[in-house]
Amino acid sequence: MKKSWLIAGAVVAVIVFALVLIYTNPGQKPTSKLPEAGAPQLHVTTAVLNFEGAAPADQSFDIHNTGGGTLSWTARADQPWIKLSAESGTAPATVTVSVDPSGLSAGTHQAQITINAEGQPAKIIAVALVLPTAITPPIPKGEIKNPDTYVVVGIGDFIDTLDPAAAYDTGSGSIIFNIYETLIFFDGPHPDKFVPWLATEVPTLENGLIRDAGLTYVFPIRQGVQFHYGPVKDANGNEIPGSGVLTPADVEYSFERGMLQDRAGGPQWLLLEPLLGVSSILDLARQVESELHGTSPDTIKSLDDVSPEGLQEVCRRVKATVEVENGNAVFHLKEPFAPFLQILAGFWGSVLDKEWVMTEITDINKKAGWDGSCDTWRKFYDPPPHESELFNVTNGTGPYILERWRREEEIALKIYKDYWRERPAHLNVNIKFNREWTTRLLQLQNGDADSVSILARNRDQVYPLVDQGLVVMYKDLPDQCLSFWMPNQKVTPENNPYIGSGQLDGNGIPPDFFSDIDIRKAFAYAFDWDTYITEALEGDSVQAKTIMIKEVFGYNPDVPYYRLDLEKATEHFQRAWGGQVWEKGFKLFLPHTPGGSRVALDILKQNLENINAKFKLEALEVQGTQQTQDFNNDKIPFDGSGWCQDYHDPHNWAYPLLGSTGYFGRFLDIDPQVQQTLDDLILQARRELDPDKRQELYYQIEQINYDNALLIPIEQGVFKRFTRSWVKGFFWNMAYVGTYYWYLWKE
Repeated sequence: MKKSWLIAGAVVAVIVFALVLIYTNPGQKPTSKLPEAGAPQLHVTTAVLNFEGAAPADQSFDIHNTGGGTLSWTARADQPWIKLSAESGTAPATVTVSVDPSGLSAGTHQAQITINAEGQPAKIIAVALVLPTAITPPIPKGEIKNPDTYVVVGIGDFIDTLDPAAAYDTGSGSIIFNIYETLIFFDGPHPDKFVPWLATEVPTLENGLIRDAGLTYVFPIRQGVQFHYGPVKDANGNEIPGSGVLTPADVEYSFERGMLQDRAGGPQWLLLEPLLGVSSILDLARQVESELHGTSPDTIKSLDDVSPEGLQEVCRRVKATVEVENGNAVFHLKEPFAPFLQILAGFWGSVLDKEWVMTEITDINKKAGWDGSCDTWRKFYDPPPHESELFNVTNGTGPYILERWRREEEIALKIYKDYWRERPAHLNVNIKFNREWTTRLLQLQNGDADSVSILARNRDQVYPLVDQGLVVMYKDLPDQCLSFWMPNQKVTPENNPYIGSGQLDGNGIPPDFFSDIDIRKAFAYAFDWDTYITEALEGDSVQAKTIMIKEVFGYNPDVPYYRLDLEKATEHFQRAWGGQVWEKGFKLFLPHTPGGSRVALDILKQNLENINAKFKLEALEVQGTQQTQDFNNDKIPFDGSGWCQDYHDPHNWAYPLLGSTGYFGRFLDIDPQVQQTLDDLILQARRELDPDKRQELYYQIEQINYDNALLIPIEQGVFKRFTRSWVKGFFWNMAYVGTYYWYLWKE
């Protein structure tokens, strides 16, 4: 999944670069607006003030200068019922806060106090005034609120769809994988180890369930597992045989339905690639039409252009990939595909009750789904999310039942008491939404929420709760994403605003500017990772050294990597393009979305100008949609981007980033000989089932990337997670799409 980090509104995630660089004299490193040694630094002693009752006592907070010099401050309350003893001054100072509840109704009233100091991030104090009809005593120490429910308060509703075959976002997936189950699942916190789930064994070469040199995977299906609802009754009120209980036919149907449905922008390409060697049903249809009628694939724009016999053949081929044999679900692959088990463990591999999906159920306003026939599948192809029969209703085998989903209000999951494993879940789950940070913070402090959405800029208001023992902080959790500079070695020159004059004349760059390896290496040595990570990202990242995250199998910890070295950058620039770059200079434009941050760009810009005043790097203001179009039209010569793994395997890094048909690789225009070597290695590694041999292949790929400076890795994020201290059982598995609630309890 692509991660865009220099633009706002990315498909998957946005890394916010929050600081703006200021420029120093030529020859000096750029610095940020972080306080320097001896500069004033604002510190406020509290983040929350709670008042209760008709005549609450005054409270106070202190303002300190933890740096040097003199710190002048101002304070402002956003509600008239708050009075401050002082609204400006110099640190240190104590400000008394009083509240006047006159005229206010019973209930909770919220406000905030903002403390500002020049050159410093504002400090916010959340204020709550509770005016009950009768005073409620405080919670006794040790008492747990909502002991049977895990309460989460998020910013906004994150569900796209609850159809497992259509969802391709972490928000939807975080609910789906608590309701539905897959054939195999991850072993606790281990993203690369599996346990049998709806299958009774994990296929391996050793147990004989991976056969035919990796072309066949056999899954014995667990017996006696009940779906949440069932058995299903037909229109005459008769129970439909096989419904309500897991069967191998349910597995077969679930995968066939998903692949034939193939929602645009959905996850089914992950299954179509290993099973059929295509990335979409439309691509399969093009193959079929070419074979049946000699039709050129370019003329097949949609399934409307496919013949009736072509549609039948597409369905037949899909059905041939998953079959039921002797109580087993058997998968037939196009060719050996080492990451296949990783793919099956994703929520898109969820198993459905075949009969329940097929049946119209008016009581819950559920439409009838695909009936399993090759005569009807076309009607269910690529539906809009809300038109899926499973858009907002669920029926899985997992530890939770969907109790209700009220858009932008609440998601409630109820414990499934008849869950097939050793025990049901410990806690129900209630997810609510509130866009006001002060409200979320107070709910966390008061115990009304066990976990809330916390933006990075608000974390300093949560740390006091950690110090008090009310909240537990899990830190340095590795992100699933990685960012990198992307030099495109040959862009489309027509109407291209990023290359200026299009010539090496000091006013632009030629379209193949980055085809010179010295240019790519010079740019790599000109970037300051330490400044960027420690100051711009406040240390919430580590430098990425290669093209995959360091936790994935195949990552080479010993691969060389680039660091800031202006002398080496200078040497490469002087050699580039036969010395013309150094003599004439260049002007290069990078896309920038208005309102987005440009810190990384400014770091690179300043260092380039420090090397040679003729080197110009400028931001070109474009809207996010325009940048996406320019990316897809092969116009952007150099940009920062990123990738988040779909599944925890090196193939999901090497292929999209460096493969000639990969998401990014198709636009790199790598030297044909180098590209062929990469493609061969990527294919070999995907087919190789021996872990040691496979690892060596990925080591070679990573070395080629470094030697040729094809992509320049920047950083892999780390993040923090906060929960109330009474919540137990949490762990981080980076292959999860959210919290797997079955493990949690309170004490």
